[in-house]
Amino acid sequence: MRTASIATAGLALLLATGAVKPPSPENQLLAADRAFSKLSVEKGHPYAFLAYIANDGRLYGNGSEPPIYGKAQAFRRLTRRGAGILSWEPEVAHVSADGRMGWTAGHWLFTAPDSKTGSIGHYLTVWVRDRSGAWKVQADMGTSDPAPKK
Repeated sequence: MRTASIATAGLALLLATGAVKPPSPENQLLAADRAFSKLSVEKGHPYAFLAYIANDGRLYGNGSEPPIYGKAQAFRRLTRRGAGILSWEPEVAHVSADGRMGWTAGHWLFTAPDSKTGSIGHYLTVWVRDRSGAWKVQADMGTSDPAPKK
């Protein structure tokens, strides 16, 4: 108990003196995007998108379906989708000067249930902070890369 108190006091002192800096807004946003991808892998992409999309968020596919407008429409459409694993890795993030909005971009990978087929592409996600300060997806769009030549 005493050791925990000393460690907590030491961390507070380091933060107060600036010896330990909190993560930058961009690193916080990258962490949110990675947590979003992790949830997609663990519980499925419909679950992850419904957990992260803002109530008025928009999802734009790669042209094979019309856009999704809002959380209610996202629920109806995403829960009908087939199985497979969707993951992604953000490569860059930018956060507005006031810290309320930002974007991430990177590569995505979809692996079909047979684990032998899939697709890849790029994405751009626009994020906003909700009232509690959590990052939520305001808009998400992706492109599909051509299949690699054999």
